[in-house]
Amino acid sequence: MSDLNITCKQRVTSGSNPLTYTLVRLDGFIDAPNYPRFEKTMERLVEGGRHHLILDFRKVQYINSTGISAIIRFHSASSEAGGQLALARVGRNVGLTMHLLGITSIVPFLRRIEEAEAVLNGEAVAEVGTPNSDDDSPLEVPVIKEDRRGGGGTVAMLVPEAGHFSEIVRTRVRRSDGQTFLSHSTSDLLANVDRWRPDLVVIDQRVEGSDRIVEEMKVEGDHALASVILIYPRGSDTVGNQDFRVWENDYLIDPFDLSNLFVLTDNEVRRVSHDRKQFTQQVRFQFASSGDAIDKGLRLSKRLIDRLPMAEADRTALIAAFKEAIDNAVRHGNGSRSEAKITVNYVVDPRRVAVVIEDEGDGFDYEYFIAQIDSKEAFERAKERIRAGARGGLGILLMHKCSDRLEYHGKGNIVRLEKRIGA
Repeated sequence: MSDLNITCKQRVTSGSNPLTYTLVRLDGFIDAPNYPRFEKTMERLVEGGRHHLILDFRKVQYINSTGISAIIRFHSASSEAGGQLALARVGRNVGLTMHLLGITSIVPFLRRIEEAEAVLNGEAVAEVGTPNSDDDSPLEVPVIKEDRRGGGGTVAMLVPEAGHFSEIVRTRVRRSDGQTFLSHSTSDLLANVDRWRPDLVVIDQRVEGSDRIVEEMKVEGDHALASVILIYPRGSDTVGNQDFRVWENDYLIDPFDLSNLFVLTDNEVRRVSHDRKQFTQQVRFQFASSGDAIDKGLRLSKRLIDRLPMAEADRTALIAAFKEAIDNAVRHGNGSRSEAKITVNYVVDPRRVAVVIEDEGDGFDYEYFIAQIDSKEAFERAKERIRAGARGGLGILLMHKCSDRLEYHGKGNIVRLEKRIGA
């Protein structure tokens, strides 16, 4: 079983201007079971006015991302109070993790206690060296060559005012020549997002009103292609049974390893940079086959289509085709089962808009109807099928007439509508 022992001692720095500080010796694991004790100790010190701190990490065998975030937080609190927090004698394996997460560029890392004392006295002390091969030796940073392939990008974060990871993310993005913008309220984020034009938006769902941000981000403005990563509170149901939902690009559940967030951040920034060269908008939304949910889905689709740079008649035709596809999905595909879902993928590029609608039904034999759809008898055959109460009648013909391309995929429960933009 992992354990953590903590001892705190008042000490005085050497030199002509001695300074009283607290030496915190840590022995063991800063993991989920032991983190509360570590946090409580640090809070007691900082809130008690002890703002000059040296954390002796020589016997720390592991620290999780929550513990690393706490060090960032207490370092910031000490600095704001006119003090300093430094780490000394960090083991190589623990130090590698911290360096990967960017903490070494925020908090001073020193080889010896005496060097950490010098930093508290305001003296310049070299922190940079080369890594030792002995895993038990103190860390000398930088421990790895920084990977800048992420390209930085622009990242906006909506996080609570306290207890978040934003400084670590901010530092990492800056190291890749990127920009980071921080908001603590949905109103501030929405007021500034068009000016920031982020490639990625990280949203902590603990912030009040954050549940409506995904739709606003994906539908309107120059930020419609921005990736959205949601951070769900502990125990959240990420799938849920929501009647209507605009999907994020990815998510994490708290608590999570910050390295996972960095992998997502780097990958999404690169992807968005690539997608901006090909697309102007991508939205994925889902709704139940019930009255209110269907209405929300239709309102969102009209809102999206109304923004397209095409003639009014073409927009009207596309809306008609979309409504027909939804009606078919509800009645025929899902059999009017209110709990069954309809998923829509909406993609716009400079030449066309494509809408893919998928239901949860068993599909149907669509190939015959698609093959006959251009024939002169298509309308008459559709009427005959309607009279017989069969699927595949006038609705398919209507969607064909109102779009430039109509395709069915899978077992017939996926329909793709395409409409050209411009001439």
